Amino acid sequence: MDFECDPQVTGAWAVTDADIRAAKRDWLRARDNDAAAEDVAAAFDYLRMLMSEQAQQIADEFRSRRTA
Repeated sequence: MDFECDPQVTGAWAVTDADIRAAKRDWLRARDNDAAAEDVAAAFDYLRMLMSEQAQQIADEFRSRRTA
């Protein structure tokens, strides 16, 4: 499963460390409990999307502080 992110939509919410921890737990649970390969892949894609979005948030905050 591939997630396309619209910056106008994803910018409206903030990804927290708790969100990433929960997504990681979900992925590991799916992987370790012999879930269907598609479900494991979808859980991992969601985790990866959250990590990418949080990294972008951190970069945006850094740039805005640096130019302020």
